[in-house]
Amino acid sequence: MRKIILATTALLVTGISQAQINPIARENGFSGSVTAGAVYGDIASNFYKSDEHERIDNLGSPQGHSVTSPMIRFDLRYTLAESRTQFVLGNQIHDALRFDFTQLLGVRQEIANRGILSAGLVFSGIAPNEVWADPYKTNATREETKRDTKGVRLGWEGIMGSRFSVDLTSRRIDIYSEESGRSTTLTADQIAQLDRNGTTSRLRVSYDWEFAPRHFLSPGLIFGKDNLDGKAMRNNTTGFKLDYGFNAGNDTFSASLYIAQQSYDAGHPLFGNRKADSTDYALGVNYLRQGLFGYKWLGGYVNASYGKSDADIDFFNADFKRIGLGLRYKF
Repeated sequence: MRKIILATTALLVTGISQAQINPIARENGFSGSVTAGAVYGDIASNFYKSDEHERIDNLGSPQGHSVTSPMIRFDLRYTLAESRTQFVLGNQIHDALRFDFTQLLGVRQEIANRGILSAGLVFSGIAPNEVWADPYKTNATREETKRDTKGVRLGWEGIMGSRFSVDLTSRRIDIYSEESGRSTTLTADQIAQLDRNGTTSRLRVSYDWEFAPRHFLSPGLIFGKDNLDGKAMRNNTTGFKLDYGFNAGNDTFSASLYIAQQSYDAGHPLFGNRKADSTDYALGVNYLRQGLFGYKWLGGYVNASYGKSDADIDFFNADFKRIGLGLRYKF
């Protein structure tokens, strides 16, 4: 299964992101934002059910398909200002190519000048999370199935008063009807090597830097591991991300770059026991205008993004191109 762990995937989809640490509010009560818009894109993936094309003719590179879909995201927070505690509920994205959307329910606690500690639960969100039960099935209708995720996320922002931050996310992946390879002539032992159930983890370390007034830069490293039940699907990812943000009053511009190498533990039995190692990258640019029509709470955004995974096995290649726009209500 293709995996691009985008460090700034929320930025790539909604166009709303900042490079600096998000401080805890100084007043009690609710805060946050809700965005609603539309995304038009071209998506190519042999694993994720991104459209209604249930049939493939061969085990080659995926074909791209145009998709238009609504996009609703939210970031809800409730602050206890005196104790410097904040409860959060919102969207996260772990993998743009698989449309791997989750929800985060957690708590953030400011510890004097030592930074902000956080802990939370991540679980499958309201966005589509459908995959093909047997992605390798050719010349016949492929059946869809659900992909469920749940786990925990721990973080430390502004470590010991520095500009460094770190977070760790660990999740359990469950494919409701895992049938990978069952339509082929593989043996039972070989089919077991394609099982996509298991656990995934991601460690992100970043540095938040305001290098000039209103200009923010955030480089970082990402280390990921998919410890899946199928040996041919287990992999490790090492990546670099770079986020840039510029805030000038009501106008915010942001951009993101992600580059990574993905290495698999074992060869794939359907492809001569070759490994599906890949080079992954993604780019995104975004513009947000807050205060539309004189209303401080209303904003509008537009964004564009591109991502690609170039694998040693063509069947595992994936890419997306997206353009999105919409409105944001901030409170």
